[in-house]
Amino acid sequence: MTLQLRVATFNIRNSSAPDGDDSWLVRRGSTVAAIEVLEAEVVGLQEVLPDQLDYLREAFAGWQIVGAGRDDGVHEGEHSVVLVRPGDWEVESDETRWLSPTPSDAGSVGWDADLTRIATLVRLRHLDGTRVGVANTHYDHAGEVARVESSRLLAQWIAAEPSLHWILMGDLNATPDSPPLKALTSAGLLDAVPATEGGTEHAFTGATDRDRIDHILTDSSWKVIGAAVAHDRPGDRLPSDHWPVAATLQLA
Repeated sequence: MTLQLRVATFNIRNSSAPDGDDSWLVRRGSTVAAIEVLEAEVVGLQEVLPDQLDYLREAFAGWQIVGAGRDDGVHEGEHSVVLVRPGDWEVESDETRWLSPTPSDAGSVGWDADLTRIATLVRLRHLDGTRVGVANTHYDHAGEVARVESSRLLAQWIAAEPSLHWILMGDLNATPDSPPLKALTSAGLLDAVPATEGGTEHAFTGATDRDRIDHILTDSSWKVIGAAVAHDRPGDRLPSDHWPVAATLQLA
């Protein structure tokens, strides 16, 4: 049987933002429901603060949830967590690396970035022994150099473990035709999501025609069966200021 894997990425918007009627405490049930309806086996989330992580651990009891806080490498600050549904996949190992010239230094800031940024690298093992690498990340919103250098770092890290079938996902704060994405595709990664799928960030407007800055890319060992931006509004409420992206992948 050919192995398939459904993955998703979702910036859930941090709980400290002054979002009024769209604040985390108001929409968190809808956020969880929006994740569930994706029916993904592996989900990468961004902007997850400690209180949100605690809520997610309760909501997704039984799932494996990994990822460290960007401020201290433990629990402080935003997390880029990876959730793995109970079933055929197990977390073999995980680590957090900083998007900076010193990736092992907790809290380090890279190049012209405004904030500390991280990537969570996870190695998964299927029941049949297949091993997959997942990189979940959130690039800086301000640093143009930092975004390109972050792509180069991720490409290097992926290339350093060629025995794994790699998937890169996250909020890259960059559009499909931008230098950070070109740095990834030039390194051999493939954009899983068709350009026709439209935008992902919408600033709590519900718009679908703004920039697509949330991405799923794969190495050449994967075939994309289907990929789309999801527009579900559980309870008629926007679950975040971004739309999630999901893809069904098959090992070629």
